[in-house]
Amino acid sequence: MVSAEVMWLSVGVVLLLVEVTTGGFWLGFFGIGAIVVSALVWLGVVEGINGQLGAFLIASVLPLVLTRRTLVRWLNKKAPGAPAGDAAGQTAVVVSEVGPRTVGRVEFQGSTWDAESVAGERLPVGTRVRIVRQDGTRLFVKAL
Repeated sequence: MVSAEVMWLSVGVVLLLVEVTTGGFWLGFFGIGAIVVSALVWLGVVEGINGQLGAFLIASVLPLVLTRRTLVRWLNKKAPGAPAGDAAGQTAVVVSEVGPRTVGRVEFQGSTWDAESVAGERLPVGTRVRIVRQDGTRLFVKAL
């Protein structure tokens, strides 16, 4: 029969592996909690299933509640670079026709972006345009 500390360690490792493949930053806390319980059982600090489950809940949920929001914010910091909306005033080239009420595509800084005409005009492929504003990943353009 497998000992309790080996089972908790196995559960912890599996949860950490699943966390690495899925992201979301939830399962990692439970994986670490299971590994902590494994160590506590191995050291003889916790005995019996009730003590193990209690230690697991404390070792998993408490850090989750206290630190997850801060860690997610820290991990999701944007790398320094061009701020959103920095494209205004620059030029791009139409690569898929932009028409009235039709979203097309423009090439800007080596990437293609969704684009709309601010004047409601038809902009054929190859037209050089000026970017008037940016909304997320969509550029609003006008012919030069």
